[in-house]
Amino acid sequence: MKPAETEVLDNLTSWILSANKYVHGHLNSINDIRTKSGEYDLVTSIDDEVEKMLDRDIQQAYPDALIIGEEKPEKNYGQINSGLVFFVDPIDGTLNLVKKHDCFAIMIGAYYDGEPLCAGIMDVMNNELYWGGMETGVYCNQEKLHKAVEQPLKEGLVGVSWRQFLRNSFEEIRIAKNSAGIRVIGSAGLEFVEVITGKHIAYLATLNPWDIAAGNVLVQALGYRISNVSGNDINLQKVNHIMVANQQTYRDIRKIQTY
Repeated sequence: MKPAETEVLDNLTSWILSANKYVHGHLNSINDIRTKSGEYDLVTSIDDEVEKMLDRDIQQAYPDALIIGEEKPEKNYGQINSGLVFFVDPIDGTLNLVKKHDCFAIMIGAYYDGEPLCAGIMDVMNNELYWGGMETGVYCNQEKLHKAVEQPLKEGLVGVSWRQFLRNSFEEIRIAKNSAGIRVIGSAGLEFVEVITGKHIAYLATLNPWDIAAGNVLVQALGYRISNVSGNDINLQKVNHIMVANQQTYRDIRKIQTY
């Protein structure tokens, strides 16, 4: 039986706020820093502890739910279209956490039968929680955010992944030249926040499912367009080359990519 969006949101936001409190209390005691896929793909004791906290909270409230966590060794993608699923990114932007104690997020995205339900993204160092759902709308703490406003690409800043930008795999350089400029934050969650708050006009990156899931809910709830670079729906069973923007900017980007 599908749970009420408001119920899941109440739980989800309380879990994230507790995790945020833990992180603030342990910023000066980060240890066990290790690498995963590469030299700068890091995981720390904070990533581990926050994921354990969130797993425990989810399992207590929803024992039958599936959890897809970044640090989990096994991920049951084949079951994500059945029942309640939580995508958990305990620390999004771990390199930023380690190098400068800033610009990182805690993220949870909840789905039911494969459809977006609700989500939260915590901008940890600014103590700003972006939360909401398809029925509820989207908020920053207690302030409701406005729906997407259409603007042309040339009028705004575009967030990018620096590795993808350097490869220029999907015409990122031409897109940048047709915009007001590019910015790199290093946290997918905070890049989504820049879009939903109107600070950035678009975001392009190559992301794992746990990087996308929470932002995907919030941008859709606000009327932004999100897809892979081929214009197809996001597939949360694999890595996606994503683009998210208001409708006008999205059309402008697609024209550049298909030229």
